[in-house]
Amino acid sequence: MANTTGGSLADFSSDQFPFDEPIRFSPADDSLHEVGSAAPDWTETTWWSFNVPERRLAGWLYTQIKPNLGICTGGAFVYAPGAHEPWELPYFGWFSHQPLPTPLDLTHVSFRNGVSVRVVEPGMSYDVKYRFRDQTAFIADLRFDGLTPPVPHVRGAPPFTGSSHYDQHGRVTGMLELHGERIDVDCFAVRDRSWGRRPEHIGPGGGRLSYIFGTVSADEMFLIFTLPTSGEPAATESALSSGYLVRDGRLRHLADAVRVDSRDTATGGVAEMRIVAHDVDGRELNVVGRAESRMFLPGSALCINTLVRFDVDGREGWGEDQDVWSMSRFSAARRS
Repeated sequence: MANTTGGSLADFSSDQFPFDEPIRFSPADDSLHEVGSAAPDWTETTWWSFNVPERRLAGWLYTQIKPNLGICTGGAFVYAPGAHEPWELPYFGWFSHQPLPTPLDLTHVSFRNGVSVRVVEPGMSYDVKYRFRDQTAFIADLRFDGLTPPVPHVRGAPPFTGSSHYDQHGRVTGMLELHGERIDVDCFAVRDRSWGRRPEHIGPGGGRLSYIFGTVSADEMFLIFTLPTSGEPAATESALSSGYLVRDGRLRHLADAVRVDSRDTATGGVAEMRIVAHDVDGRELNVVGRAESRMFLPGSALCINTLVRFDVDGREGWGEDQDVWSMSRFSAARRS
């Protein structure tokens, strides 16, 4: 069975989670990795998502570390129905070119962008907090407990052409304080960790990729990266790049997946997605997802992040979709 308490990495058998030993997440991976290039775009990330389904509210705590430049960027975002532009979100806190803590220990760290992380159980359980200096517009005090070990994606396969990348489903509990209101959190969500070259542009898929995850229960969850099957700017169909399915507590990588989107004409964000996928054991996954709220995050690329309510083979689930575009491709799609 999948972990429901955030135990230890040793709790998982190789039959449940069959990863090659060289790429299995270890306690050392909670720390800063050796910088493998002198390039200024060498980046290590720590990302945490959370949601409150009954309020259709969700958000991130996120930090990009650039050791060769001695800086970090990131912060926190909260989104809910009624707004999607950064300046209208319930909270938007993105801070660039912040100096790195000295010394930099990622097992117990507080960044100047307001994010702090403490390892409770290596690879599995973490205390994650947010408060930007003395501001009180948004405060987070959360606990992440893994339902799976961190799942590796194959380096060299899009979109991980220049970095190591791990995703982990978990249960997030704790509280938020948003403009003076306390909001309790008890949800399923995903965190990720990556390190390696991170050019500030999108290459694979002609400037577009999709990253979606959802959870029905502690024993049923999925995560899927797809790339467009057509070079048309407004292509609606995409196919598997990387991903996995956990069912009955057993994780298997996906063998195929096809995703078809329909879009909200007012914003250009995904309104509904339909996914049919199979894992390497032949288990089939049928997903229909409908947008509940979204936020647009502009930068070197545009990430349209959507809180999604799923029908997963007749059962309800919740999760998020990251719909990532080059600015030029999104502009061309909107014009078309």
